Amino acid sequence: MSNFSDLDMLYDYEKDTSAAAVGYMTFSTKASDSDLITRYMQLAQEASKVSEQTRKLILKNGGIT
Repeated sequence: MSNFSDLDMLYDYEKDTSAAAVGYMTFSTKASDSDLITRYMQLAQEASKVSEQTRKLILKNGGIT
């Protein structure tokens, strides 16, 4: 069994939140309903914020982004 450090998990979480932001942004370009587009854009923005916060934690813990 592999041992993962906190930094490894932060890297993985940052990857997932970045992918979520890109995915939501892509969904917003494919939707035709303006309310749905707005929701996807909000989700993309929130995922981007979390990704940024995670990158800050990575840097604080001695990692590189």
